[in-house]
Amino acid sequence: MPYSTYKSYLAQTTTVRVVKTVPGALNGYVIYNPNAVVSYVQCFDTADAVTLGTTVPSFVIPMPATAGANVLTDQGITLTKGLAIACTTTATGSTAPSTGLDILLAVQ
Repeated sequence: MPYSTYKSYLAQTTTVRVVKTVPGALNGYVIYNPNAVVSYVQCFDTADAVTLGTTVPSFVIPMPATAGANVLTDQGITLTKGLAIACTTTATGSTAPSTGLDILLAVQ
């Protein structure tokens, strides 16, 4: 299955990044967490504004300390409205990690 877009976000922290504003899917990611503690990638299935610490994420990707992870699948995670992301020190919080995470997303 071809992916329409690869999106790269280097040193991603609490700035909410709008990845896409239309329905589609998240088919994969490569994420690196350079921090000495776990960091979280909050993912929001929305085309609306996100307020970290208030808006509940649709799903969260926990990233172990000084580690990377990658996933690529044809199945994907269905997005009914769009996708926005932000990285934090807790799964639903609003505090930025000391150093931003490097993220590459495969979306369609």
